[in-house]
Amino acid sequence: MRTIDSFECAGRILSPGYVDIQLNGGFGVDFSNPSLTKEDVLKVATHLTRFGVTSFCPTMVSSSKDTYKKLIPLIGGMCLEDRILPRDARRATLCGMHLEGPFFAASKRGAHEAECILEEIMENSLSDVYNENAENLKKAGVAIVTLAPELPGAIHQIEALSKNGTIVSMGHTNAVMNHGLEAMKKGASLITHLFNAMRSFHHREPGLLGLLSENTGIHYSIIADGLHSHPTSVRMAYAISKNVVLVTDAMSALGLGDGEHSLGGERVTVKNCKAVISGTDTLAGSVASMDMCVRYFRKFTGCSHYEALKAATHNPSKVLKRTNNLGMIAVGRLADFAILDSELNVLRTIVAGSIVFSNEEEMS
Repeated sequence: MRTIDSFECAGRILSPGYVDIQLNGGFGVDFSNPSLTKEDVLKVATHLTRFGVTSFCPTMVSSSKDTYKKLIPLIGGMCLEDRILPRDARRATLCGMHLEGPFFAASKRGAHEAECILEEIMENSLSDVYNENAENLKKAGVAIVTLAPELPGAIHQIEALSKNGTIVSMGHTNAVMNHGLEAMKKGASLITHLFNAMRSFHHREPGLLGLLSENTGIHYSIIADGLHSHPTSVRMAYAISKNVVLVTDAMSALGLGDGEHSLGGERVTVKNCKAVISGTDTLAGSVASMDMCVRYFRKFTGCSHYEALKAATHNPSKVLKRTNNLGMIAVGRLADFAILDSELNVLRTIVAGSIVFSNEEEMS
């Protein structure tokens, strides 16, 4: 790491640092592991910079009450520290936790443990499960909650969460379009990994996909790894709405290669960059890096460099309501950058004005 006042881009592309709002872990670390330590989280935050990521949301999959009780104070506390303390210029910044679950449609649980899924959200459900109620989740360091909007009690909790500053995303859901519209009226502003773990499009019932065509302003995340969604599906979604947010949904095997790994309480097999629940064909997150998703997204959609980079920088900062300091290169914004070549490979990553990753051979 070295602090710099100026540097030569040598005709390269200068981008804001990437922002990943859905990351389950990486480099052997699972953010839903009850044995997680602060050092584990910092390990991921440090290694992510090789992919151009300078900010991220540590994401927990559906877990037990005891696991939430232990990990929300740990990870959430680190997220809060990153907001108020001087920035650590050696690693990516934690932007707040993403709680993906457990309030899901059981039929759309995907790789989440069946025993953890809850199909209703009653008055005290949030405090019972997370050990924090809607009023206090943001204060505990939680930025995003993904839930199924059609569940009993969901709409009331969406309103409570939104009013208190927690971003609500709709996912792992069997919701019809009207469920989505009602949820948006109460503050939901995002769809989690479009196409995956949700009701499929039908010409008589478009489901949540229909929200993209209604000029609602809804953002949607997508895993552009070439596995979770067909390139044509990615291209179609982007043709309908430009409010796309690239996410990796990466799990503990990110950066490790083929082998046996874990996601929450599930065993995961990774082979040829594809992660599945062991013994099944069910996708279990991804092992894709953000820079890979940016390159694939540009290839799938035919969009410009600017548009691809916007999907990994400015758009996620809008979702997080952090455009005052994230996702843009301007006076007063954070000095977080990625220097890229014409093919959008990461050559150098800069956090808080300090070089934290450099491919010196390619930069020369």
